[in-house]
Amino acid sequence: MIETEFNIGNLTLAALDNQGGGKVVIGLHGFLDNAESLRLLAPYLQTHRFVAIDLAGHGRSGHRAAGAHYNQADYLQDLYALIETQAWDDVILLGHSLGGILASMFAALFPEKVSAVISIDACGPLTESEDTTPSQMREAIISRHAKSRNKLRLVDLDDAVAARCKISDIPEEHARSILARNLTQDAGGHGFWSSDPKLRTKSTLRLTEKQAESLMRAIECPVLFIGASNSFKKLDGVFSKRKGWFLNAQFEQFVGGHHIHMENTDDIGVLIRHFVEQL
Repeated sequence: MIETEFNIGNLTLAALDNQGGGKVVIGLHGFLDNAESLRLLAPYLQTHRFVAIDLAGHGRSGHRAAGAHYNQADYLQDLYALIETQAWDDVILLGHSLGGILASMFAALFPEKVSAVISIDACGPLTESEDTTPSQMREAIISRHAKSRNKLRLVDLDDAVAARCKISDIPEEHARSILARNLTQDAGGHGFWSSDPKLRTKSTLRLTEKQAESLMRAIECPVLFIGASNSFKKLDGVFSKRKGWFLNAQFEQFVGGHHIHMENTDDIGVLIRHFVEQL
């Protein structure tokens, strides 16, 4: 895959592009990850144009303007701008974790633009009950105030990898490849985060379960959900509760952790290839 970028008006999105000639597959990574986490799936999408983007504020993409933050609706706005500026039709959305949530939400809002969704270790939006509204909003405001000023901090990649592995089930080699893309260097070779510190703030307000259901029921295209047996997401249980929300959905689970597509790439890749080739 080659490095490329897309100007969507208000910012530039970096991406990895296989330059294929078939139907467009847009890759959407998880929270605090980047396009590198989806690179391993490229060999299974050789009959398609596979473009894995860095979401705004992640990897090598631009940051939101001073005073702006990172809401799910804004990521959807970016995705809409990307598809419109590139004049892509009937795209396939392939997302992991946060990317899977965004893929399903976009397909619900713009069914005429999406021919299929592949959602890895995510089954629709995360939700909260309406009675948590005051605490959600309060905590979001406090967390965003604390991150209102960007502070340049030296980063050692080895230390960053160790820290990431300590709090997640991701193997070291995969953590290293993802985190390396989230770093930049100055002329002296010192490493700094290229990702925006404001990403590490709380959501202003999550959807309720009823709102999430209303959205997911608006999806018209086929959806492939892929779960991981050892993931904290417990997707098998979530899909069991939500499967009635979808017109055309299938669920497959594999042994592994949250980044199952990096751990068990061949099985996942073959499944995805078969899914997209049957559309």
